[in-house]
Amino acid sequence: MNIIYCKNDKNLSLKKTFRTLDIKYYEDLGLDNTTLITFAKINSSNKTKSIIINGTKRLANITEEDIFLHNIQCDSPFFAQIFWDITHRLKLDRYIYIEEDLKVESFLQKEYYRNSFELIEVIDSKIYKYKKIAPLLIEKDKGIHYWSFCLPVGSDDPIFLNRCVERILDLDIPHKEIILCGKPHADFKYFQYVEVIDDEGDGKSNHLTKKKNLLVKSANYENVCILHDRVLLPLNFFSAVCEFGDYYPLTAFQSFYFQDRHNFLPRKYSDFNTIAQDLTQEIDINSVDKKDTKLISKLFYCYQHPARSSFGHDYLTGSLYLTKKSLWLKYPQNENLFWNDYEDIEYGIRMSSYGIPSRINPHAITQSMNSRSVIHYYGYVATNNLKGRITMSRCVLERLPFIKRKPLFRISKEEARQRIYTFASKYGASKQTLLLVSCSSMTGLSRFLIIKKVIGDITVKLDKIESFMKDFSFYILCESMAPNEYDDIIRIMFSSASPKVKKKTLVMSFILNNQLFHSFTSSPFYKQNDDWFIERGFWSWLGNVISAINLKYFIPGVYFPQSLKKVYHCLRDTTLWKNN
Repeated sequence: MNIIYCKNDKNLSLKKTFRTLDIKYYEDLGLDNTTLITFAKINSSNKTKSIIINGTKRLANITEEDIFLHNIQCDSPFFAQIFWDITHRLKLDRYIYIEEDLKVESFLQKEYYRNSFELIEVIDSKIYKYKKIAPLLIEKDKGIHYWSFCLPVGSDDPIFLNRCVERILDLDIPHKEIILCGKPHADFKYFQYVEVIDDEGDGKSNHLTKKKNLLVKSANYENVCILHDRVLLPLNFFSAVCEFGDYYPLTAFQSFYFQDRHNFLPRKYSDFNTIAQDLTQEIDINSVDKKDTKLISKLFYCYQHPARSSFGHDYLTGSLYLTKKSLWLKYPQNENLFWNDYEDIEYGIRMSSYGIPSRINPHAITQSMNSRSVIHYYGYVATNNLKGRITMSRCVLERLPFIKRKPLFRISKEEARQRIYTFASKYGASKQTLLLVSCSSMTGLSRFLIIKKVIGDITVKLDKIESFMKDFSFYILCESMAPNEYDDIIRIMFSSASPKVKKKTLVMSFILNNQLFHSFTSSPFYKQNDDWFIERGFWSWLGNVISAINLKYFIPGVYFPQSLKKVYHCLRDTTLWKNN
């Protein structure tokens, strides 16, 4: 019998197990050609192999023998990842023994596993012996060399889509294809290199879940990368997925957005989250629809540390999924939900209910080419740090106001000014106010003050509130509110509060003030449509060096097991450089 002694990563501050393992008892069972995996202290003078476990480590190269999992669910939060890796490597007709001190749910009875494993016997009323009788679903998709890159797209300016597709074309991958779902803008440069499929939509709503499902159905390869067009993939994409290994579950890379023009200000942005509540106890996770989003919006969720795991609570945010085609087709996204309906939370938690974990591949990162202001709180993000404590964190350099920020919005000053003018005119602002709008400089502060002036000068009938709020989002905010903030404001707008209180609610809304924080003295709008791109030079080199140091050593919720030099290379190779 081979023994593998697992230790939870000590940096995670997890409680050590009090359990011990009597080797003689298990040797007497006659389990030849078996590898026993345990976190318990071992009473034996024989040498045992020891490995460190955290949320990014995978168990591989355990393929030739039967497996005995001893108290894995009771002793480690990484049990779901361990079950996933072990069961996919286990050969047909081999056995897996499971022993738990507590009467916990049998993981192999979850939907994803149950048809591949048969309970053969129960030994001494506590050891459950299963036989692998059929391959697991994604085993037919074995291999890592063929990739379908799938992008749901819209018809807006393709500045980011062009760069996203350009990067995919640059990746050194043996076999790849690129599929777009939607109607790309006529200025998209790479029509000859991609397949474009119809999103079957009405042209009004962003049915993101349907687009992603259609994309995967159209994919020709077994490995699928679903990404939004603002995501810039790493140059080392292929080496990173090879190093992480095949038979991966729902997987993503860490993602960052740099809000300045020289990469001094990294911000964790849309990758791996966790929700505090057990969503399966709140709603029927297999029949979630639009009405459930109000409840989900009130629950607490934050970024999860990549090295940690809270199975059943963790999920990928939807900007990037690495998945097997067969897995997605078996468990597609819920088309009752649209963009901004917390469809990513629903999907991740529903997948975990089937036994499928979500996790991070730590060998590369992505950068987001732009961001939504609602994703952070005045520069802070809520993060579950390495030791499992919730912290509000941001880069310390965000306190420096002279570091020039990137544009916040994908629209020009002229378009933004026209939007405010249209809104003000539609809701009865005076000619004097309209004149002030037309000559506003549209810096962060001047924009805020002119919006305040417009809101103070208009009137809205009660029966027009809902259409007014849609106009407020489009013409004034230039982006969608978070559903929970929208619900709070709409409730006040329909209440008996005075017009003064209602107007103050709009002006003091979190989203508007968060936008002001991003760009106080500079404009949040672009002059040229490549203003998000970074000039190569000394300052960008220094920005990437300082950010590499901050991300590796100081910013919570980030995990870089590689050297500082490699962290710098990760940042450099995903930087959105200007074309010379």
